[in-house]
Amino acid sequence: MSSVFLRAFEQNDYILINKWRNDPQIQKLTCGDFRYVSSEREKEWVRDKMMNNQTDNYLAICLNNDSQEMIGYISVNNINHLHRTADGGAVVIGNYTYRDGATLIDALKILLSFVFDTLNINRFTGFCLEDHKYSRLIMESFLYKLEGCKREAVYKNGAYHNELIYSILREEYYSYIGNGEYELMKIAKRIKLLNKTI
Repeated sequence: MSSVFLRAFEQNDYILINKWRNDPQIQKLTCGDFRYVSSEREKEWVRDKMMNNQTDNYLAICLNNDSQEMIGYISVNNINHLHRTADGGAVVIGNYTYRDGATLIDALKILLSFVFDTLNINRFTGFCLEDHKYSRLIMESFLYKLEGCKREAVYKNGAYHNELIYSILREEYYSYIGNGEYELMKIAKRIKLLNKTI
């Protein structure tokens, strides 16, 4: 059984999201720029994501236990049903207790199933900063293909950073599922091997 489940945003989620968005340690790991956000603005942002989910789906990551505590959030963005493409967006584990890697792996497995089995996407794209080793490890351990590098595309923490572009196709995903490539032990083994090269 997975350690987490995903659900749609609820209005009061803005309280935790605002706490995480204003945490520089969390935000320095994302491709987005850092800015302080008021609780009122966060409340409106969450409401917008709840009500307008045609091209973007923002989902809370919650513990799969009696508490059902929200520990982070994840998103699918720029959903295009004509071309059957979408982008991976926010991936935030806000609760420091669950930054063990296994929790994120569980959340991503559920998200990929949602993307390919429910949204019927053919091409799913991921992005990360070149120097954000952890994100690279996760995407490459899930067998995303590196497509290219946008040089100095993101200005963050006083410097320009390269942004890497990854993707996974529908046929690849189902091949990996069929071959058991997304079993936790196989993913962990790839992370260990990749850690020596990245």
